[in-house]
Amino acid sequence: MTHLRIATDPDEKNSARPAIRIQGTKGEIQVDGPAFRPERYRVIPRKQPGEDAPPVKEVECPFPGSGKGMYWEADEAARCVRDGKLESEGLPWEESIAIMEVMDEARRQGGLKYPEKIESTVYPLQL
Repeated sequence: MTHLRIATDPDEKNSARPAIRIQGTKGEIQVDGPAFRPERYRVIPRKQPGEDAPPVKEVECPFPGSGKGMYWEADEAARCVRDGKLESEGLPWEESIAIMEVMDEARRQGGLKYPEKIESTVYPLQL
């Protein structure tokens, strides 16, 4: 999901669960919505031939307070500024650049172009 207007919990009762499914060779992780603020997930191991199905692990992870925005990111940015750091240990510049390259490629493939004032990396922009 790259757009927060997509409803991952449309009735706000978690009827659409899971909002996110991550599948791999060893099983699946299901994350209940809303995707931007999940409070529970399940780990479902893959059943092996000749064995009983392993138990599903359900994990509750409630968020403190009632924040719904990017307050974790804001807190981390404030901590880095306070400590005189130029990048976060949790999300270094290299990973941020990789994420943006993927997003740019998705936009390119989808034909999405923003106005030059938004796209420009020149500051201040002089058109």
